[in-house]
Amino acid sequence: MSLHEPEKPVSLDHLRRLTDCFGILQHADYALPDYRSGYTTDDNARALMAVSRHYRLHGDALSQQLAHTYLAFVRFTQRADGHFHNFVGYDRRPTDEVGSEDCFGRALCSLAYVLFSPPMQDLVGPAERMFHQALPWLARLEHPRGKASCITALYWWWQAQAQHRERAESLLRRLADDLVACYQEHSTPTWRWLLAEMTYANAKLPEALFRAYQVSGEEIYRTVAVRSMEFLCEKTFRADKLCLVGNKGWYRANDAEPPGYDQQPIDAAAMVEAALAGFEATAEPEYLRRAWLSLCWFFGHNSQDLSLYDAETGGCFDGLTENGVNRNRGAESTISLLLAQLSVLEARQKISEKILSEGRAVVPA
Repeated sequence: MSLHEPEKPVSLDHLRRLTDCFGILQHADYALPDYRSGYTTDDNARALMAVSRHYRLHGDALSQQLAHTYLAFVRFTQRADGHFHNFVGYDRRPTDEVGSEDCFGRALCSLAYVLFSPPMQDLVGPAERMFHQALPWLARLEHPRGKASCITALYWWWQAQAQHRERAESLLRRLADDLVACYQEHSTPTWRWLLAEMTYANAKLPEALFRAYQVSGEEIYRTVAVRSMEFLCEKTFRADKLCLVGNKGWYRANDAEPPGYDQQPIDAAAMVEAALAGFEATAEPEYLRRAWLSLCWFFGHNSQDLSLYDAETGGCFDGLTENGVNRNRGAESTISLLLAQLSVLEARQKISEKILSEGRAVVPA
């Protein structure tokens, strides 16, 4: 695999294929949308984030159209008390009483990003109303991953609306302190991690603490983020190839090594975003290299040397297994690839603008 392979243009083709007038469908049979699987708020929130980022970079009409669909879906699933249903059948009826804390965090994060970078100004009003309706639930969160997603949401809110910065930082600090307490409880000299095991989307935990540091300047948040991110990279990089923690048994503190399979696209995307947050918080260029190598995982720079990107459809295969790729191309995997690509493109743009700005500053008048 060429390390230039990820230079391929970002494609929304498969995202559009999986999306109907109500939202994005959860699963696919190969590339065929699986209507029987219905919809999730998880996927529609992440898709909303992806197309909002795509519009921020490309200013295209398709991103605007899809953003309307995904935000309307999230609005449909928000309950009267501010929380969200997650699972919705193809008949458009919720099939759960309430979604998980992960679902809540992803929904809140997508709403905050719309406030930060709306594909259309008309989306700001509904997103803001829904965001504020959900905020009281922050005090009830119990699980670290849900808290981590909400920290990232508060970071985007802090970026978006200066008039709410004091409240955003106050809420963020409470959640970040909880993550630091988790690290202090579980970490040892040989297990520098926030929990007793590594499971899915592990990098979301250090990413959240990098974001908390950017908002607050609290050094303990950056210290724990760096230590835990370094430990995660020690366990998942082999000779510059990302080898993600497999989902067959996960990885516990007393295990010799992480399981090798199955590896999931959501984990690679989380590594990209965490590494880029690490670069923003520390200015260490090594984080940029890790972000790029994590993106390259999608394109064949992985333990099987197999690309998960499907050039024919623009989709992403659902996982890397001992026997090759899972050839289904569902919503989560395709959105994960899009978010990874868009995050790297946006980081490149920021760095280029900074270099140009500094260059202008030293050019004689």
